[in-house]
Amino acid sequence: MSANTKMPTFMKAMSNVAGENKVSSKVIKAKMAAKAKRAKQVSKERAEQLAEEKKNAKELTKLQKIADKEAAKLAKLQAKEDAKAAKLQAKEDAKATKLQAALEAKEAKALEKQQTKADAKAAKLQAALEAKEAKALEKQQAKEAKALEKQQAKQAKALEKQQAKEAKAFEKQQAKEAKALEKQQAKTDAKQAKALEKQQAKTDAKQAKALEKQSAKLDRQDLIQEIVKKLGSDESNQVTVEV
Repeated sequence: MSANTKMPTFMKAMSNVAGENKVSSKVIKAKMAAKAKRAKQVSKERAEQLAEEKKNAKELTKLQKIADKEAAKLAKLQAKEDAKAAKLQAKEDAKATKLQAALEAKEAKALEKQQTKADAKAAKLQAALEAKEAKALEKQQAKEAKALEKQQAKQAKALEKQQAKEAKAFEKQQAKEAKALEKQQAKTDAKQAKALEKQQAKTDAKQAKALEKQSAKLDRQDLIQEIVKKLGSDESNQVTVEV
């Protein structure tokens, strides 16, 4: 039994490409030899470059020492120049400071003068404003005082009217109370007069009874004396009768 297998188109194309790009062993050896030669050449060049760099470094160190020496010399000269320049600058600065101080003093004096002038003007304006405000306040106070006086007069009149009304009511109340008191007093006086009259009648009756008794006693004594007188005119015949 046999089977026919059909290769896909893309696989066939890939097979063709692989066949076209296939490298022979001769070519590979040639490439490897070229690569080894190139590596040897690069190693040689690198060694030469390192030797050159070492030589350059030595020269550079020598030059650096010379440069450092020159730099030290230049630094010393620069320090000297800097000191000289600093001294000159200090002198210039002192001069500039003195000029600046003089200028500032002049400006301060001018500013002070200007400020004094401004303060005087402000004070004058403030005084004028205060005077105006004081006048307005005085006018307002006078107006308020007048209104208050008018209000007080109105209140006084109302109070006077109220007091008169209250006085009249009080007077009426007093009259009513006085009338009631008078009525009560009359009632009390009548009661007292009646009691006094009753007491007087009782006293009068008692006094009349006592007087009657006294009168009867006197009348009896007179009668006895008259009898004695009639009985005898001689002293030996007189009899004393004690009552």
